[in-house]
Amino acid sequence: MSDSFPYRIKTILSNNLPPDAAFKSMHSYIRETPEQARLKNPPPKESAVMMLLFPKQNIWHTLFMLRPDGQGVHSGQLSFPGGKSEEGETPAETALRETMEEVGVEKSEIEIIGELSEVYIPPSNYIVKPFVGLMNETPVFSPSADEVVELIEFPIDNFFQNDIVKEKDIFLPKYNVNFRAPYFDVNGYTLWGATAMMVQEVRMRAGF
Repeated sequence: MSDSFPYRIKTILSNNLPPDAAFKSMHSYIRETPEQARLKNPPPKESAVMMLLFPKQNIWHTLFMLRPDGQGVHSGQLSFPGGKSEEGETPAETALRETMEEVGVEKSEIEIIGELSEVYIPPSNYIVKPFVGLMNETPVFSPSADEVVELIEFPIDNFFQNDIVKEKDIFLPKYNVNFRAPYFDVNGYTLWGATAMMVQEVRMRAGF
């Protein structure tokens, strides 16, 4: 395992991008920005997620959750640990709490090393604030049976390649339509939507 990875990822996260660059690279349509969405009545719900980075067998990984079917518009999809903010919480506190509740990692084990761009998700009317958290040791996960079908540990360097963004039709049950969307293949699972945009932002900050 390279000891240089924490320095490398912190350097990547320090690189700036134009506003909405990752979204525009993954979608051809226009959606409201988080700032515009917050002017709606009622306003969107606030939430936060955690992109965990951790060593496993001398390789740095990130973690995705497969969410259960039948639990809202994002059921059956891959996501980072996270969820709705509680009253009085900062976004970082939300991301840390939800990570503990969903996959069993204590906040004391996570060093937040960066933030990604907020994403507005119209189908669920949520604004999501992503954080990147670094762990020094291989975690022992304890996933919530109610919120997690499967945990997928995926080598982060697999995303730092050219020509890995694919495209296909994805069925959207809420709208009963097929939607042509970019995606990543994560161990045979389709990673698309907001979580894919977050991954794409990291890739773009790294120069891909």
